[in-house]
Amino acid sequence: MSYLPLSKFKYNNNGTGRKSPQEIDAEYRLRLSGPSTVKTTLFPVLENPALLDLAAAENKAISVSKYPIFFVETHDINLLVSRIQSHSATIVSLANHQQLPPVAIRSYLKKLLSNEIIFTNEIEGVQTNPKEIGTIIGNLQQKPGRVEKRLESTIRKYHDSATGRMKQINGLKDYRDIYDELLKGEIPEAKLPDGKLFRNKFAFIGTDAHAVHIPPVTENEIEVALEQLIIFMNSDDLLTLEKAVITHFMFENTHPFLDGNGRTGRYLLSSYLSSKLDPFTGLSVSTAIHNNLSTYYRLFQEADNIENRAELTFFLKGMLKIIESGQTDVINELESSKEQLQSTSKKLYAKFTDLDDVMKEVLYVLLQSYLFTESITYGIQDRDIVEVLKRTPNSIPRTRTKRAIDMLESKKMITSVSKNPLQHVISKEVLDKILPSK
Repeated sequence: MSYLPLSKFKYNNNGTGRKSPQEIDAEYRLRLSGPSTVKTTLFPVLENPALLDLAAAENKAISVSKYPIFFVETHDINLLVSRIQSHSATIVSLANHQQLPPVAIRSYLKKLLSNEIIFTNEIEGVQTNPKEIGTIIGNLQQKPGRVEKRLESTIRKYHDSATGRMKQINGLKDYRDIYDELLKGEIPEAKLPDGKLFRNKFAFIGTDAHAVHIPPVTENEIEVALEQLIIFMNSDDLLTLEKAVITHFMFENTHPFLDGNGRTGRYLLSSYLSSKLDPFTGLSVSTAIHNNLSTYYRLFQEADNIENRAELTFFLKGMLKIIESGQTDVINELESSKEQLQSTSKKLYAKFTDLDDVMKEVLYVLLQSYLFTESITYGIQDRDIVEVLKRTPNSIPRTRTKRAIDMLESKKMITSVSKNPLQHVISKEVLDKILPSK
């Protein structure tokens, strides 16, 4: 017989009705005490799905917190963990400077960052402007202005994590600090936390017509759950990936804020994977979740169901599959763009023999930016081209690079797209000569 969630195990295979409560309880105890079982000290709130809508309408807490989170180390889970680690090694190898030039790598990371911001907001129904996001990403090396643009704080927070500046969570206030920094200016005044650090009133997850989860009600209950989670997060008893996924579930199950829980939870997962695996994997999480949104919601609803008694075997397997799917997309895109860069750069140098070496180098840098990004708004800027060429073996001076840019623009081989900051893109005429014909 196949291994099923307890909520499905209760049905007899021969169609004669349900198993007895004693049989279900015996199966639960068998799973909990199995040699391949990992039992935690986390106690999430669980509920009967059939009672949720009425309870939400009456602002009534019905959740039970008496079962510890556990999961079974199945062959499928072990295989997924192994594959994700292997994919991460492949990504790191592909993104090595011996495989791809630095501009290509940085450009692709900007693309991933942009998608991550767009999709983590889109999942929550929050509208974003891709062009504005791209502009902020393009100017990340500059200090923030006096007035931050919308989502600038979110973008900088993700960028910090992807570049190794992840904030360690050691106390409850760290959660609130991350929340405030991540969602600065994004949460309406009426939906900011009403307790000392967290939410301190009834809330439910779902729509006005249908509730899917009722988290802890009081701030004290939230603090107890998050204190358990901090101890769990900072222990070394579990594999990195298993700990990351279980932490994600427990945070969302606790739902410590009135608004912004999903965005905060996905940021924490993204930053953890960036730190423990690689930034490409970390910055593909929300995109992968967005591409598998119905599965993502179903996994949470099944895990929150009290009939499953806090077993996360199936949640863990499902989330690992989603993470792996994001990695697969990254690998495919990197390999495809790498091949295209190799073929087009050869054509670039072969077709434009009349250009001097500096002009060719400028075109090559702009080609990398074009192939590895989706938006010119976060494409490479003139000042960055100057720095890139200054760091080449020939150490090309700023004046020579600026002169080459001016010459290429006069020849209509590059096009100006911004005056402040100065930015150019490779022209359509040049691209038509070096890109494969469609």
